[in-house]
Amino acid sequence: MGGGCCVRPTGLPNNAGILVMNRNFKKRTMPAAVALWIAACAAPAVWAAEPTVSVSVDGRQVVGANDRFWASAVFHPTEYLDGDWGQQHLALLRDGGVTLNFVRIYNQPEDAAYLKTDGTIGYRWDHFDRRADLILAQGCRLLVGFYSMPPQIAASTDTHRKRPFLEGKKIYIGPPRDYRQWQEACADFTRHAVARYGAERVAQWRFTCWNEPDLAGFWAKGDLLEYRKLYDHFAAGVKGVFPRVPIGGPVLSGTHTFRHPENFREFLRHVTSGTNHATGKTGTPIDYLPVHTYGGSGAAGSTYSKFPSVDYIMEQQRRLAAMRDEFPPLRAVPIVVQEWGVSSSGTTGMDKQPLAEVRNTAYAAAFLTTMVARQLEWRRRDQPRVEDLFICLSGYEIERRRDFEGKRTVQTLHGFDKPLLNGYRALSKLGGELVACHLEPQAAHLSAVAARDGAQQLAILVTHFRNDRPDNAGPPQPVKIELHTSWRAGTRAELRHWRVDASHSNAYSEFTRLGRPKNPTAEQTAQIKQQMGLALLEPPRSVVLKGRLELSFDLPCNAVSLVELVKQD
Repeated sequence: MGGGCCVRPTGLPNNAGILVMNRNFKKRTMPAAVALWIAACAAPAVWAAEPTVSVSVDGRQVVGANDRFWASAVFHPTEYLDGDWGQQHLALLRDGGVTLNFVRIYNQPEDAAYLKTDGTIGYRWDHFDRRADLILAQGCRLLVGFYSMPPQIAASTDTHRKRPFLEGKKIYIGPPRDYRQWQEACADFTRHAVARYGAERVAQWRFTCWNEPDLAGFWAKGDLLEYRKLYDHFAAGVKGVFPRVPIGGPVLSGTHTFRHPENFREFLRHVTSGTNHATGKTGTPIDYLPVHTYGGSGAAGSTYSKFPSVDYIMEQQRRLAAMRDEFPPLRAVPIVVQEWGVSSSGTTGMDKQPLAEVRNTAYAAAFLTTMVARQLEWRRRDQPRVEDLFICLSGYEIERRRDFEGKRTVQTLHGFDKPLLNGYRALSKLGGELVACHLEPQAAHLSAVAARDGAQQLAILVTHFRNDRPDNAGPPQPVKIELHTSWRAGTRAELRHWRVDASHSNAYSEFTRLGRPKNPTAEQTAQIKQQMGLALLEPPRSVVLKGRLELSFDLPCNAVSLVELVKQD
């Protein structure tokens, strides 16, 4: 983000209002001390010096495999895969490192069901096949959400929602007249998937029952007792055809579950010791627990934090894992974060929530890489059995009217990549082997991850993130990297230093500098696009390794550095 430079007055608390210098960001509160502080910012910044943090990296010591657990996404709306934009966007996500693992779509049985001449119900899944084929061609696996009730079997077609596209297409969100009909719909899809794609491939997918059934806008007035019937018959339909495919539920909403954890706990109790509505037996099959956790609510902060918070995401996941572990039969069942984002409400933009601007800026990239570093630390230390994280890019569901609206997307109306996408591009440069990495002294606002790609490449990702500074204004953090490689002394390598901050890898900064044009000219479009890729901080240079290599630099507030060494000999 552009904007002035500021010095926080002594004694001003970190959360004393949203301290923002960017002219496009609206202030929430304005205490007198803050007003004086803002007035003082007309002068050049004089930041108090931060102590240097040393990042020690030992490329000789492998500490684990890098499974790129962060590299999965929700493709939303699913129907957009049918058009040129959808296919191009899917390729962008893959090339950008967002979908190296899974892509989640819906199977949309409402588009499959039809009445046969004898009055029975049949299903055609060609719409799913078109979309699945595109995803599989990108080398991704599928997470398939079984979502919406075919109108031919719905108990009431009055229980529906309208999609804000496709001329208000109706999605039926109530229970079926007869749950055996829903069970057969699930079985029919499973038979089709196995027959068309093969058992071995489908066994690597995941099937999920519904989406956020605790919210009335997604399921039968949020009736979770009714949802248990839905899940039980889903499980019977899928597993009765193909027991090897992993299935999961209940996919509850993040904020609501944080406030009402009993909803998650009661579902766990049902699948372990409750009466199965489909079989009459005790318990229901479940192979993973899909959950949603966001850094903030309603495109802003939450009751947990005034600003989007990595701590909040981590706390949600810790609580969910602890609840799962209350049930011994489920302790080995992994949690899959089937939706995450800097904040929820993907279609809410800056016009309604000014803090949504952070989804346009380097703040979002720093949030991502900080979360990944924190996740890696947690997973190595506690082994919580939490697996893939799916970013939910649902901001495309409502028509985009201009660029950088603040919605939860990675690309704008005119094809401008957001800094968040460059956070993924930086992560994708981390090789398959995580190596030892240590900060001294430890600093809550600084994180680092290091990995190597065999014996040819070593990369260190360092992030400076302060969630209470949505304007990205703050003192830079001096960083000193000290690293050892497994390469012999005298080895020549190319050093590349990639950066995401207000001045690098940041199309939004250029867009703002140009006056936020509603209809960018061809020249403006070219200027903005020139700034949107992952950029080098300085030209690559050749270095000769002599034991330890040292590199020092300042890392701005809410910024990401990726230091990469590529062996040349």
